[in-house]
Amino acid sequence: MLKVYASGATRSRRVLWALEELGAPYEVVAMKFPPRIHHPEFLAISPAGALPAIEDDGRAVIESLAICEYVNRKHGGDLAVGPDEPGYLDYLQLLHFGESTLSPPIGWARRFGPKLPAALEEAREVFGLRVAVVERALADGREFLAAGRLTVADISVGYSLGLAGLSGLGDIIPPAALAYEARLKARPAYQRAYAVP
Repeated sequence: MLKVYASGATRSRRVLWALEELGAPYEVVAMKFPPRIHHPEFLAISPAGALPAIEDDGRAVIESLAICEYVNRKHGGDLAVGPDEPGYLDYLQLLHFGESTLSPPIGWARRFGPKLPAALEEAREVFGLRVAVVERALADGREFLAAGRLTVADISVGYSLGLAGLSGLGDIIPPAALAYEARLKARPAYQRAYAVP
């Protein structure tokens, strides 16, 4: 059975959410954070020392969005959008946008904001610009970011929006993105994933 190495509000929630959406079986290996310090043996599975990681059929995968795409393909899901489908470019761009563009100012706010007001101000400004991209993507009233269905792009962006709320940036999420986040959080699979200890 697929093992998911997970801890609290880390990006492992993305993986658990995808697995719950797919109805795929998995086993959680709970890790104390940060695992590189509390579980040095974990470095044999994830040399980066970061969560999440999975082990499946004797192989390890250590990048959260790659794991989501892997489990989707393995379990025959429709959480990915193919290059021949309408909405592919939206999917591809927003899949990566959630992690590589939307998340960094959230991290700045969490790490530096409490002690450096200027860093928090910059994080808020940058996050405001970047979350506006999500708002524009939803401006036509769509329920999901791409292809008319929940995809890994939604899992990527949705996780980051939730993290923004925990990092003191939730008050600048614009209305359509806020309503979108609420729809994602209302999904039974999301709720089951976040209920896992």
